Amino acid sequence: MKDFFEVLEELYKKVLLGATLENDNQYYVFYLNPAFLEQDSNTATFSECSHTLGLQGEHQPSSVNLATSSVAPVRLKSPSPTSSAHEIKLLQLTVIKVLVTRILAVETEFLAKEKYKEIIKILLESADIDSKLTCMFENQDKLLAHMAANCLALVLYFQLKEKIALSNSWIAFCQKNLSEYSESNKVIYCLWTLTVVMKEIFKDTCSQKTEILKQFLTPFDSIFESFYNSLFSQHFESHQDTSKTVNSLICFLEMLELLTASRIHLELHCTCQRIFFLKPSCVLDVITWPIQAFVKRKFIIFVKKCLLWKLGEDLCRGSVPSFRPSDHHLERDMLALADAVLQAVALGLLRTLSVHGKPSCFGGGELQPGCEQVAGPDHVILRAASLLIIKSLEIKFQHCASVTEMQENVKLLKA
Repeated sequence: MKDFFEVLEELYKKVLLGATLENDNQYYVFYLNPAFLEQDSNTATFSECSHTLGLQGEHQPSSVNLATSSVAPVRLKSPSPTSSAHEIKLLQLTVIKVLVTRILAVETEFLAKEKYKEIIKILLESADIDSKLTCMFENQDKLLAHMAANCLALVLYFQLKEKIALSNSWIAFCQKNLSEYSESNKVIYCLWTLTVVMKEIFKDTCSQKTEILKQFLTPFDSIFESFYNSLFSQHFESHQDTSKTVNSLICFLEMLELLTASRIHLELHCTCQRIFFLKPSCVLDVITWPIQAFVKRKFIIFVKKCLLWKLGEDLCRGSVPSFRPSDHHLERDMLALADAVLQAVALGLLRTLSVHGKPSCFGGGELQPGCEQVAGPDHVILRAASLLIIKSLEIKFQHCASVTEMQENVKLLKA
């Protein structure tokens, strides 16, 4: 008899190669459903576990019928060093992830791809897989929580590609956790999952990319703005443990970059695409916070890329057109951003930046004892801050009516 781990390992190897699966769909669904770990029995057979998991009637694996199946009944072994519940759950998530990856791959054979699709669809319909994955976000095991978020993101992207409605429970879960900032792991993994899905949509080459992204963002259109206001209104210096705030800032900044990039490259007409343009001072204020230099650097580079219309270019497949049709609404948004940057500079934004850099060392930023440290400025921040001001002035000058007005803008920076 085989244990769960062995069956999953065989399944993983087959799917990794893109091989066609021979057994009934429910047979594979049984092994990929994380609910079996709730079964606290050392001697449960396959059919007994099927009953416990509700895989009866039309959902019962055909392999239970031993008279017509070559698959032997499976006995769940007690957790062992080689097949513990933790390892099995990680392997389940890995197989689901590889299944979806294989479905999305062009080179996967048609019959194998259709089989994989059927398995994922059954998991979505009968196993409530998205709810089980979100439950793992609060797991103390960071690897398991990360794998669950990664797996969920690919499953969500699969649903969007297949035009399967997203689960109301998952949408409600995200809306609840992102309605305002909290230091919960759920917030970070919600942001991370949403970001991965958006990245996959950006990388897609299909003609329905805009429609897919709009369908995905619509339920969260107002929620993102609420979270934006809540996160950036935090008093960073008053937090005893700032690590979770920093993680949330970095995660949200990555998602904000995608939202803003979609404003530049795609026409969705969603409010969440403009939240940065509507309130740029929130992001600029972070640069003045008593926060780590690498966070400030990320925020400065984000604003710089936005002003240069460079956001999202690294994700778009194929070449990005150098010529874009005129978009007066976007130009007004860029002008508002340039105004906000110049106003922040006039109020002393640059004085809050530390340009004292550390030498870059392979394997870390700390020098070994006995090595000489060569002090130098942080050229990344210097270049980004310089471009920030130059590009903001350029945009501002393009909308000035006279040379005198241009000179007045320069004087404000010198004050």
